[in-house]
Amino acid sequence: MLCCDQCGDTVIGDEGNEKIENQLRKITNALTPKEWQTFLDRYELTQQQASIITGLGEKNISRWLRGKARASESISNYIRLLLASPEAFETLKQRRFNNEEPATSFVERQPNVAEKVVLKEVDYPKLVKIGIVASSRSPLTQRTELCQLTSHDNLIEFADGMKAHCLKQAAFKDTQQHFSPISGGLWIKLGEMAAHRMSVAPYNREKLSDVADDLRQFTLKEPQEVFNDVRERLASAGVALVVVPIFKRSAYRGCTRLLSPTKAMIIHGLKFKNIAEFWKVLFHEIAHLILHIETPDDVFAEYENRSNDRKEQEADEWADKSLIYSEDLLSFIVRHCSRRATLYDLHLFAADQKVHPAIAAEAVNRKAKTEIFPYAHLSKQGLFPLLSPEQAEAMWEISRVKIMPTPSK
Repeated sequence: MLCCDQCGDTVIGDEGNEKIENQLRKITNALTPKEWQTFLDRYELTQQQASIITGLGEKNISRWLRGKARASESISNYIRLLLASPEAFETLKQRRFNNEEPATSFVERQPNVAEKVVLKEVDYPKLVKIGIVASSRSPLTQRTELCQLTSHDNLIEFADGMKAHCLKQAAFKDTQQHFSPISGGLWIKLGEMAAHRMSVAPYNREKLSDVADDLRQFTLKEPQEVFNDVRERLASAGVALVVVPIFKRSAYRGCTRLLSPTKAMIIHGLKFKNIAEFWKVLFHEIAHLILHIETPDDVFAEYENRSNDRKEQEADEWADKSLIYSEDLLSFIVRHCSRRATLYDLHLFAADQKVHPAIAAEAVNRKAKTEIFPYAHLSKQGLFPLLSPEQAEAMWEISRVKIMPTPSK
């Protein structure tokens, strides 16, 4: 306590108040402001997000953070549990945050001139075909369906939101295709909607590396046959795998990002529907998570040419080496410089690498920069199979039900 030299009155100063407050927190077992800040920092939350996820009032959280009030023992233990268990936090987040779209003040009306321009950028027929929106040629209905699907008040906000989605990803983009950021952003948005609703273990980069080694065994089978197994393996490392069919002008083959510190996402577009490309794109996106992405803020700038982008090249190299051991690949090419490799040689090499012959053939051709194994001949022999529309649909359906449990009719 502080004592006045002249009158002798005593008061409790800032230091005394702090000691009393600390003692009261010990007695009541209340969380300290530092612990509240640790909770926000660990999961990269704003006070508003923390309020939505935990169900606690935003104003209360603000007062607890500033030391203006003390949380009860039960609330403090609740936050301590979430701090100690990222898995519990992720489960709560998916229930309280990711599945709840923000309320909008949407008004149903005919699109204005600017909104009609946005509609032209959307591959609405493809959305109808894959069961995401109601079939209609009416601009009014199309505007309503798109705004309600993405929780936007109008198509101008919708367009801005889709463009913003393109800036948040590490994306595998086909720069040879005409691209619309509205179409590409919508493709990403649908993937995120599905990924948010998928349950996964807390994200772990080290475990993801181990899972990637395990995934090689699945390349011997057709992707749709092992898709659920692949999804489960990736989910065990905290990665939600989603398939979204490509749209006109979407241009993306795949993309990835950390949705939160405890959850990652990979979206696969099945752009080139052959087995080798399916696995190449998947391993390419896994490479970005392992090599380049450490926080939700780690995203990449758009590139004009993939061949000149360092991170894209590193991801390609990591994917190639993960699917085919580079030393073995080089040895195979050297051995067959003097004589043409046969399909029997390809079978032996693929079996030794424990991958599908299509993957082995493409790796050899790409490394040799020539068709040692002509693709036309491989296709005739059934060694470079394509994914049928039915096989692609089977993988898409698993993701679609996460976006819309009841498809539009």
